Amino acid sequence: MKKIIALILVAITFFGCGEDLEFKTPSFQGEKDGNLWEAVSFRANINALGVLTITGSDNFETITLEVDSPSIGVHDIVETTSSGALEDIDGVFYSSNNFPDPSVQLYPAAGMIDLKDVNLEEGYVSGEFYFNAFNSSGLTSINVNKGFFHKVPLIGSSVISGGVGAPCTAASSVVSATLINYNAVAPGDANYVDVCNAYKTALINKKATCGDVDGSIQTSIDNLTCL
Repeated sequence: MKKIIALILVAITFFGCGEDLEFKTPSFQGEKDGNLWEAVSFRANINALGVLTITGSDNFETITLEVDSPSIGVHDIVETTSSGALEDIDGVFYSSNNFPDPSVQLYPAAGMIDLKDVNLEEGYVSGEFYFNAFNSSGLTSINVNKGFFHKVPLIGSSVISGGVGAPCTAASSVVSATLINYNAVAPGDANYVDVCNAYKTALINKKATCGDVDGSIQTSIDNLTCL
């Protein structure tokens, strides 16, 4: 009987903690080298080129995720412009863009950023991530896994504040930035599919945010073939 009661208490404790982590809104956390890492401050921003940056800090260390476009889906950080990085308490900077020293390992850093939700109208992003990263010498590494960010606010632009038309203005800016990237590639290029999907996602978000009275946005979406 005592064993049964003990098991029930363990189960309650486990699921209680799990719910606390899963439903905390907003949140940015993961495991660094097997230990819980939880940000106390976080923000996201999409710049004029359509690059999404998500930053979280626990007041001692900072994790920065850069995604080459705000398109929904998995973004690989190996040999791409997307990346994961961590600056530790001593100011040592670890990045997935740094190559390991051959004496440590022969293969490069690995990881991914999975964008689940990019909501320009309400101003937040959600997703999951993991990565390993090396310092500048390539001799030391850190590993971040089981990472997720939930409804991290998009700030530093007019996405959240600035008037009634601000969300539409922000969505239009992202369309303009991703269109530049789209016009710079051709079908068959290695990154064509990702760039095309980023432009398509930006158009879909603009339609949802600004409306599409004359149907021109939908026509642009229909004319895209990103496969």
